[in-house]
Amino acid sequence: MTGPLLQKVTIMIPTYNQEAFIAEAVNSALMQTYPNLEVVVGDDASTDATFSIVSRIKDCRLKLVRNPQNLGRTANYRNIFYNHASGDFVVNLDGDDYYTDPEFIAEAVKMIGNDPSVVMVQARARWTSSNRRHVSRIPDEEEMSGMEILANMPERKFFFMHMACLYKRRIALELDFYRYGVISSDWESLFRLSLRGRVKFLNRVVGVWRIHGGNETSQIGMKSDVENLEIWPSIYSDAVELGMNSLKAKILSCRCMAFFASMFGAGLSRLGNRKQIDFLIYLFRNHPWVLAWLLAHPFYFARIVLGVCGYYRWRRGKAPAGAECPTSNDTTTGHH
Repeated sequence: MTGPLLQKVTIMIPTYNQEAFIAEAVNSALMQTYPNLEVVVGDDASTDATFSIVSRIKDCRLKLVRNPQNLGRTANYRNIFYNHASGDFVVNLDGDDYYTDPEFIAEAVKMIGNDPSVVMVQARARWTSSNRRHVSRIPDEEEMSGMEILANMPERKFFFMHMACLYKRRIALELDFYRYGVISSDWESLFRLSLRGRVKFLNRVVGVWRIHGGNETSQIGMKSDVENLEIWPSIYSDAVELGMNSLKAKILSCRCMAFFASMFGAGLSRLGNRKQIDFLIYLFRNHPWVLAWLLAHPFYFARIVLGVCGYYRWRRGKAPAGAECPTSNDTTTGHH
């Protein structure tokens, strides 16, 4: 029987026009000490030097795939995952991020061992932008079931960090992974996968997620924020199929949507008051229960009001470069 340390791991690296970052991402993946490793770079028809930079890196564990035409972010994930990854376990590292812990994969595989109930291991990551830095959080428990995680949302505020989440490929293949063409497609997939077993938590910071320019929520706009809300009914629909009470699932889904609506509303302050008002109109027309929840919970609704009043624009202007963000309210929705 194949031992756990011999099981194959695929690090997927989707990339598009990331010539400034891609070498660091690939080299950080290849620095992992785990012996049975493949690194699959999926270049989504980049128009800069991304492909040529990766092609100069010589390592027998590295596989470079170039799409003949641009597929888009989520479709590129799917292409790598379904057509090129061959590992027993998979982790995704976007081409502008990088690992700092060379033992991450080895430790994560060791935690899974031969336990068939464990479907993923979640570690921690640091995210950075031009004026902010923050370390992601994990629960205090050593492990939880996916049902337990979702039953405590959004109060526990635990969200999967894509780059720090090693998961079982066989089960993910059966779940139509990366099926939603939205920014948080990874969350939709990983939460549904968590419902199929248990999640173990690795309390070490394993890498850096860069927030910059085009991958920041404020640069993506209201349409993506609105689409991101739709992942929660999908996630909780799976929970109902696996035994969660349907009324409880609807309430939890509504609460998660309200939580993120308040975050998106604050983030949209960068795009002006008109965008925030349009966002509230969208909620009224399409998700009145979510808007009602916001109105009934002053803390959430206050975020949107403060955004309309310009508070967040003012605070960002006052924040010194490199300032540590408040951790109690941090939730980021660029890519994970």
